[in-house]
Amino acid sequence: MTNHAFLLAGLFVGISVAVPIGPMGLLCIQRTLVSGMRAAISTGLGAATVNVAYGALIILGLDKAASYVASGGRVLSCAGGVLLLCSAGRTILRQGPPQDRIKPAKLSPYVAYGSALAFNATNPLLLILLIGMLSPIIGQSAPSPAGAGALLLGMFTAAAIWWVCLSGCVALLRSRLSPEILVMMNRVTGALLTVYGVAALARSAGM
Repeated sequence: MTNHAFLLAGLFVGISVAVPIGPMGLLCIQRTLVSGMRAAISTGLGAATVNVAYGALIILGLDKAASYVASGGRVLSCAGGVLLLCSAGRTILRQGPPQDRIKPAKLSPYVAYGSALAFNATNPLLLILLIGMLSPIIGQSAPSPAGAGALLLGMFTAAAIWWVCLSGCVALLRSRLSPEILVMMNRVTGALLTVYGVAALARSAGM
């Protein structure tokens, strides 16, 4: 495969991993509603960074990546479940005067980025998904350093574009919603994050 082909493959993998609304998508939506677009974009970039890091791990060796999942999957699921439940709890319990509920709560972009790294890095299902998507690509033709760079660049670019578009759309919607609807949406996203957190803890316990 040429470098351009690896770049296109990376774009496909990046968007395929980012678009489904899982825990990271919900977190991005929740942070757009609560803290604004900057925090949401920082969250998305943190998620994209983890995708690239896991992609690099897979390129270095599928056997190493599979061993990583097998040895640390339960620990990662437990840590991710706890983080998701903490975020869900803050979302559901967030209170304030009605006039303040439409104002974004301050969340540092650095904190949003760092917490997204922790959330996504503790999701073993992400690594399993990336192994499944990348193994046919690198199995057909082992990438050169330039090809690997193009593949990872494509992954990051596609994911970053998606997170910017998602947070932008939610931010536009947010400005049209009443405080009561915003509170309800926070509760719904918090409840869904709770479901993901409980499922992660169940996986870590081998249930």
